[in-house]
Amino acid sequence: MREHNIPMSSNLNAAQITTKRTNVVMHPACLPPRADPRDSSLQSSGEHCIVTQVEPSRASRKRVSPRQHHPFTRILHWTTFALLIAAAVSICAREFIEDQATRRLLLALHESTGLIVLALIALRLAWRAYARVGRLHATMSPRTRIAAALGQYAMYATTLALPVLGWLTANAYGQTLRLFGLLPLPTLMARDRELGNGLQDWHVDAAWLLLALALGHIAAALWHHYIRRDSVLRSMQP
Repeated sequence: MREHNIPMSSNLNAAQITTKRTNVVMHPACLPPRADPRDSSLQSSGEHCIVTQVEPSRASRKRVSPRQHHPFTRILHWTTFALLIAAAVSICAREFIEDQATRRLLLALHESTGLIVLALIALRLAWRAYARVGRLHATMSPRTRIAAALGQYAMYATTLALPVLGWLTANAYGQTLRLFGLLPLPTLMARDRELGNGLQDWHVDAAWLLLALALGHIAAALWHHYIRRDSVLRSMQP
């Protein structure tokens, strides 16, 4: 190996040599008179020394703050969730109550919250297309994005079908839905009790399917947060 001497001017203030991974900076008289020869700095002849400045490793860099969905997206998400819980609790509680007035009140609450969910899901789909909600996690792998999209649209379809089936069931039994017991809604089909029994079964099946999809949705969010350690869960925090 050949040794090369680099000429330096005595009145040179500072010179910087940049390599691919290490920044080399020259400072005048940067070492004290009795510097430890084992020091990691490199001393040159004259009054100048070369100090190495290594870039911090990736592990020591600060994490980028997680991005979040638009506030309106988060409002729609958590409002829909709360209304679905209210609809489920009201119809389940109705099975344990014998007072007819209370049962009618709980049924009206169940029907009204379901109708509001129907409107919110339609609004969410329109907002999703307008705001391009899926762009936030576009860096995920194609397989992960496909699985997430399939799960989300399955939940959208089931959440849409659930109140529609309930609406048809009420009409098949000869009932007119009223929003919060006040505003009458159009009748979608003629009275047919036999068909109503079948629609009631489909309504219950759709409810169980939505519960399974919701549990899978929660499990996927926890997987993203604790296994992948990405910002998917944090992006939808209220």
